[in-house]
Amino acid sequence: MDVLCTCVEAGSWSVLLLGMIQFERPWLPLIGVLVVLLLVADPTVSAQTDCHSVKNGRVNRSDRDSRELAAMDILHQRITLDLTLGDIIRGNCLIIAVPRSEGVMSFTLDLEALTVDSVVQGNAQLAFVQIGLELEVTFQGSIGTVDTVEFTVYYGGDPVTDASGFGGFYTGNSLIYNLGVAFTSIPHSYGRTWFPCLDNFTERNTYEFLIKTAGGKKAWCNGALVERIALGGDTVISNWRIDETMPSYLASVAASNFVEARDTFANVSGGQTPVALIAAATDTAGMKSSFIHLPNAFAHFEDLFGPYRWNKVGYVLTPNGAMEHATSIHYPRDIALGNLQYESTMAHELAHHWFGDLVTCDRVEEMYINEGFAEYMSYLFLEDIYGRDRYMSTVRNNHRDMVHRAHLLDEGWWALSEMPQAWTYGEHTYNKGADVLHTLRSYMGDEDFSAGLTSFLETYAFQPVNTLQLRDHLTQVSGMVLTDFFADWIQQPGWAAFEIDEQSILPVNGVWEVDLTIQQKLRGPAAFYNNVPVTIAVVGMQANEVRRDTFMLGGEFTDLQFQVPFEPAFVWLNDDDRISLAITGVTDTIVSTATLSSAIANMDLIPQVGDTTLIRMEQYWVAADAGTFAEPDMYMVSPDRYWRVTGDWTDPSRFEARFNFDSRNTDSGNLDNGLAALVPGFREDSLVVLHRSGPAAPWVLWSNEVNTLGSATNGNCRMNLDSLATGEYTFALRTGSVGIEGVDAVATQWSIVPNPAQEEVMVTLCGDLAPGELHVLDASGRIVSITKQTGHSTSILIRGTAAGTYSVYHVTRNGERNFVGSLVMEN
Repeated sequence: MDVLCTCVEAGSWSVLLLGMIQFERPWLPLIGVLVVLLLVADPTVSAQTDCHSVKNGRVNRSDRDSRELAAMDILHQRITLDLTLGDIIRGNCLIIAVPRSEGVMSFTLDLEALTVDSVVQGNAQLAFVQIGLELEVTFQGSIGTVDTVEFTVYYGGDPVTDASGFGGFYTGNSLIYNLGVAFTSIPHSYGRTWFPCLDNFTERNTYEFLIKTAGGKKAWCNGALVERIALGGDTVISNWRIDETMPSYLASVAASNFVEARDTFANVSGGQTPVALIAAATDTAGMKSSFIHLPNAFAHFEDLFGPYRWNKVGYVLTPNGAMEHATSIHYPRDIALGNLQYESTMAHELAHHWFGDLVTCDRVEEMYINEGFAEYMSYLFLEDIYGRDRYMSTVRNNHRDMVHRAHLLDEGWWALSEMPQAWTYGEHTYNKGADVLHTLRSYMGDEDFSAGLTSFLETYAFQPVNTLQLRDHLTQVSGMVLTDFFADWIQQPGWAAFEIDEQSILPVNGVWEVDLTIQQKLRGPAAFYNNVPVTIAVVGMQANEVRRDTFMLGGEFTDLQFQVPFEPAFVWLNDDDRISLAITGVTDTIVSTATLSSAIANMDLIPQVGDTTLIRMEQYWVAADAGTFAEPDMYMVSPDRYWRVTGDWTDPSRFEARFNFDSRNTDSGNLDNGLAALVPGFREDSLVVLHRSGPAAPWVLWSNEVNTLGSATNGNCRMNLDSLATGEYTFALRTGSVGIEGVDAVATQWSIVPNPAQEEVMVTLCGDLAPGELHVLDASGRIVSITKQTGHSTSILIRGTAAGTYSVYHVTRNGERNFVGSLVMEN
């Protein structure tokens, strides 16, 4: 029998004695030695155990990154804790570990805000130093890799919670519990607030818990209940044990006078998985009503991603929560009171038992592996319960939110695989992660997606994993080369959009030949995507004339040629939203005069009396091409976004429409900031809406009717269109035939000389200078030149640049952009 198993079996003796000493550190010499010996069992240093061999045999170290591992590998921790002392906790933690290299003399653990009073190995006290979050324990001699070390840390104090309100160890009269991650504290893993540990997302070990409570409280922890030991009166020790390995942040305890609602689920392995819903007696009925679809979630996740590998499913209602403690999820009480409004959160937390608990991100920068997958699995749960339409609605709404404002809420454009720790639990990790996984499913197809991830989980169960392992495993299992997908969608920030740049449709030998040039544009600091499978839909004159095919697009331009058996009326890209591009659109059939307000397309459609009409409204989150203009006047086309509207009507009076302009610096705004920044003192009443019938047609003025919504300078207005034709629409500013009226450089700050210019201009700043660059943008917002600033005066070469009106910006090293002025270039 190995040492770890001996320690576990000795637990009942430990419980009895711990009850007598009331969890205090034994200082009386004779009794103290006896207690310590019973607590740590024997011996203190032994040969390498089977548990250690098995654990290290599961981990392929060569697949791990180069991050430095701890000096020792913890195999098992037994946490003994007294929760009868009000806001104070006292306890001890037995640690069984093996060195990772020869000659280990000390071991550093993580522990926050709790004071260590001794560290014991056998009958000897070990030297230790506790500074800040670190506890360094020094052994009595050198330890090698064939040795297994056991020692016990005695500690106590008033535990802390995270400043965000989520994370840490919460004490109270009626309920004591922990949340294993902190939103603001770094590192985010937060097991260290109630026991000494290696507090990260990578190290894994088994656990046992001996939790002393009184006043009618009992404790619930991870794993299985071994026994509850009555110590007299209302004092009890709850002994829990989990044999599956997990990181410290997933360890959990909740103590209260709760009751359990028990059930079992049939699992794919042919057995029964126990289920426990734990709450106050008055809350269990509501909890069960809110969890009526938990069996469906369990069954669906097993069907998609393989067996549930934990000993039970457990939820405990706590004031704060939605924390995926393995087998004992701490779940917010106020979202489990009987309705189904938040059941996707229930599914999200269960999903972590595949992604986030069973496999855990190797680096905190790759937290999408934990949270993005769990969030996406909650969408799959909704699809299973409510159907494909509910799933697609969830995907579309989430995607629209992400492409609009993920970078605003997280204060930057971030790659999913390199998320700064300040934004570990931000929008990118959860919601862009889910959005990208919807795209991965579309890339792979349902069968390969499910089979590939099931195989991945089976291969790496109870291990830390990373992006490259995920990429390479899915490639190997599916036979699809996914290098481009991961490089484009996960390993870089930003988004891509594909638009029809040129289109020709001609009859050829009884069929119709479609020639397209597809242009790729980028939103945010992305590089061009490659090998993207995009659906192209060709819609004919008749209702049944629709043909959809998938084409691989990539690079800035892709030329396509294909044939269809009917005359095309219009061509749509990605109308099925199977790929999450920087385009959000909606297709509808109009049968009444009711106003259609589309948040997805960011426009209002106001039908007039008419026949049933098919319409597709798309918002492109990139700039429209500057193109040409039908009028002698010129315009500054929005660098932010444009619309494409198609359908089976020919009379523009069939619809009226509204486009909302919003350049406010808010989470819901920031839609049109680039256009507003093109001129100092921008006013909404200078806006117009331009239209063109197709990419090759010139822009024409369609509407200058502005509803300023109370103010012409608040960055928020509505453009009213009294008619709507098929084609493209964009916001613009009228510039006049020569230059932009009233858009000269601010005289007290900048000068641009000469202006107009032909070959070279000198840009001079009068005043304080922040180092940076000078960017020249064309009318569509594209950067045509970048010149490094060379002091207060910088020369910009413009020889060979096309004639037109350009905007000059000063961009500081930290990304702050300031308008310098307009520049007219002449041939």
